[in-house]
Parts: sequence; C-alpha cells; structure tokens
Amino acid sequence: MEKIIIGNEASVPMASLSKKRLLFIPLILAALVAFPHIVGSYLTGIFVLIGLYFISTIGISLLMGNAGLVSLAQAAFWGIGAYGSGIMAIKFSVSPFLAIPIGMVLAGVVAYILGYLTRNLQGHYFSLATLGFGIVINIVLIEESQLTGGPSGLIGVPSLGIGSFSIASDTAWFYVVAFISLIVFILTRNLVQSSWGRNLRSIQDSAVASQSMGINIGQYKLTAFVVSAVFAGLSGGLYASYMSFISPAIFSFEMSIKFVVMAVLGGLFSIYGSLIGVIVVTLLVEVLREIVPFVFGESAGGAVEVIFFGLLLVVMMIYMPKGIMGIVEKFNLRIRRGT
Repeated sequence: MEKIIIGNEASVPMASLSKKRLLFIPLILAALVAFPHIVGSYLTGIFVLIGLYFISTIGISLLMGNAGLVSLAQAAFWGIGAYGSGIMAIKFSVSPFLAIPIGMVLAGVVAYILGYLTRNLQGHYFSLATLGFGIVINIVLIEESQLTGGPSGLIGVPSLGIGSFSIASDTAWFYVVAFISLIVFILTRNLVQSSWGRNLRSIQDSAVASQSMGINIGQYKLTAFVVSAVFAGLSGGLYASYMSFISPAIFSFEMSIKFVVMAVLGGLFSIYGSLIGVIVVTLLVEVLREIVPFVFGESAGGAVEVIFFGLLLVVMMIYMPKGIMGIVEKFNLRIRRGT
C-alpha cells in the first residue's frame, strides 16, 4: 500500500530532493569547464554544433510537443537568422552582438506573417505550408546572389568579439554556446511550466474545451510558432558566426527533417529530450559520414542520410512516440513500483 503524504510532510522530501539537485550543479559546471580540455578540439567542435542544434531543436519540441504543430520550416528560420546576421555583419559592418539579435527579430517577424496566413490550417495542411515556405526560402537564398552570395554562400562572417578580441577557438565557443543553451533551456522550461504552457497543452488535448474556457487558440499557436522561429534564428546567427561561412545547401529541407527527428527521438514532451535527441542524431551523422562512402560510394552520402533519418522518424513515431525520454520515464516508474 502506498503511503499518502498529507500536509507539511510533503515538504520534507521535496526539500531534500531540491538539495540533492543543488549538489549536482557544481559537478555539472566543473564537468563543462573540463570537457574541452579532456576530449580535444575535434569532439569539442562537434559539441559546439550540438549546442547550436539544441537551441533550434528545443523550439521544435516546444511547437510539436505543446502546440501539436509539425513545422518543416525550422531550417528556413535557421537560415533567415544566419543570413540576416551574416549580411548585416558583412555588408553593413554591424557588430555580431547586434547582428544576431537582428537575425532573431527577422526570423520572428517572418514566422508571425507565415503563422498569421496559415492560422486556419490544421494537421498535415499546416506542415505542407511550412514545407513550401522552406523550399521558397531556399530558392531565394540561391537566386538573390548579390545579397546572399548565391550558391557560393557568404564567406567571412565575423566571429563574436569586442574590438580586437574575438572568440576564435573551439574551446571558447564551447563555453559561449553552453551558456546560451542553458539560458534557452531555462527560458523554455519556465514557458512550459507557466500558465501559457499549460493553456497550450490544453489546446492540444482538447481545442473545443479550451475554446469554451475563453482561450484564444489561434493566438497561442501563433505565439509558439514565433518563439520556435526566434530560437532557430538565434541558433542560425551563432552558427554563421562560428563557422564564418554559410551557404543555401545547409538550410535545406533535409535539415528541417533532422531537426524534427532530433525532437522526436529525444521525446517531444520533454525539454530534456531535445538535448538527448540532438546528441544521438549528431553522432549518428558523424558515423554515417564514415560508413556510407565505403558502402554506397562517395556520391550517395546525402541521399542515404535523408532515407535513413526518414525511416528512423517513421519507426520512432510508430514504436516510440514518446522518444527516449518515454523509455526513461517507464523505467523510472517501474523502479518506483518495485517491479
């Protein structure tokens, strides 16, 4: 028989649990500080990319897991943030510290316009609209060569820095991206746990019941769509500054699929799952890049990746709809029940 905790008795274990969690914070910080010096520059660079992908993927998790909207345009907003900040920095000599927020705002404004125009679309109709938008953005990036550099892309995007000092090493970028990722994570967690997040989930559970309670369904979904795009814009701006080079090929439909796979694989209903999904998919990409050329030839790399992650997405949606975090939750539940 389970023990029912009444009154102030519940505060004791909760306080103890909070103290245990606080004890892990110094250990986590120490691990983050030491990580680049232990693993070397190659893995440090990969984890910089993982942090950048995480910022964009957590937006997809917020949108799909809480609003129930499947967007196939996350790579497009990622590209808008990257090109917006890159063009401002290269062609108008704007500091990256200001160019990146401009790219974020631009991604948010475009998302608001697209979300407003597609506010009455539901299910796969909304997904198809975002898919078409992503294709259009990719074509614009290719064709507007005077502004975007065309297929050759933008070269020489300046790195973050102040005056003569700039963030150049992978180790410095690791610390910067880890800090920004932590801020985005805390912000997203607060949004999900706020009344706004609860109302958003209630809309997903029952739109009719939510509307009868006076919740503006369209406005909530539009806000979630804009927030997701702003996160993608932030990730894109940081990516452009880190890589110093961007091209339209990076911000294609395939990348949107990868963002969705990352979110689904980790678990749409858990913001912790976003990080797990990003780590797994990014490492899988590195493995595929080593294996695929030997099996299918040098020219088959991109096509095989798309097929692989498409099949992985289908399998996950059928057999693991709650992702890796769903398995972890089931395991923890069995431990609590002693089964």
